[in-house]
Amino acid sequence: MHKIFVYSIGKKDEPHMQKLYEELIKNAKKYATIKVVNIYNKKINQAQSAESAQKVYTKALEPYILNDGLNIALHPDAKEPDSYAFSKILQESAKIAFFIGGAYGFEERFLKMCDKSLSLSRLTMSHKIAKAVLLEQIFRGLSLIHNHPYHK
Repeated sequence: MHKIFVYSIGKKDEPHMQKLYEELIKNAKKYATIKVVNIYNKKINQAQSAESAQKVYTKALEPYILNDGLNIALHPDAKEPDSYAFSKILQESAKIAFFIGGAYGFEERFLKMCDKSLSLSRLTMSHKIAKAVLLEQIFRGLSLIHNHPYHK
């Protein structure tokens, strides 16, 4: 059974988005436990430049880097896997942390702390939508691993 963590820079999710996330997490629960954590504080709110925001994101997310699992930053310049390649990434570790940055992305230092970075799309999307896409792809990837017909 996988343990998957999704850490996102952002305020509390709106109820309609939270309901969608819960549905996606429920779909995957026979294959994984998934915990979604939003991280937001006064310093994140006050960061105005890309450089200062990226530093604040790193400081906020660094404590969540796994020492005993796979750390994956979602980053727009990273490789875009298809669903099959994504499922193979899920097979690399039973414990995985995904990190969704804020509007300014991640600084290089944080990307180096992670084992991998990947992009969900070349399109820019809000962290709320990125989280929904990520959770759906986690379920799809786990379905592929376990030969569940969802992926078809």
